[in-house]
Amino acid sequence: MDYEKTENGLLKQARNAFETASTLHDNQRIEVYLNKGVIRSSDALEEEDEIVYTSERILCYQVYGHDYLEEEIKTWIDYARVQQQPEDGIPLPELTDIEKSIREIITELAKKNGINSADVSSYEVFANLPVNLVGTIEHEIIEYWWSAKEEENAKKLALSQIKEALENI
Repeated sequence: MDYEKTENGLLKQARNAFETASTLHDNQRIEVYLNKGVIRSSDALEEEDEIVYTSERILCYQVYGHDYLEEEIKTWIDYARVQQQPEDGIPLPELTDIEKSIREIITELAKKNGINSADVSSYEVFANLPVNLVGTIEHEIIEYWWSAKEEENAKKLALSQIKEALENI
């Protein structure tokens, strides 16, 4: 077994499992394992579901559902609607396409409802986001959770589980 190739394959599969887990409830999980040296992923498992692991079927990564993407998207909407002010003469970064789109939706909803932009709820904005924009925001959030430059991120946690499993082979 090529350790590095196996580790990279498991990490890739773990990334996919992590993204899928964002659509699951917190009592569901996905497991990534080696079955006779072949990388496999489970379907969504309930709490009572169990895969029997042996010396030929080794659990390498387990991720539980984290169904709070909706709240994270609302947070992005709240962030995008804030008109930031420059500090210490440092120019602000240009708005992202996502931020521009969210602001456009807020403006359209405010005009349509005859209210100020500040009075448009973030939930109403969320309900009116085009599906492709929701998908883009979800992808950005998941990518941030996976690889944020922080002491702990999902990728580091997955790699830790994978390395521990491979050490025991």
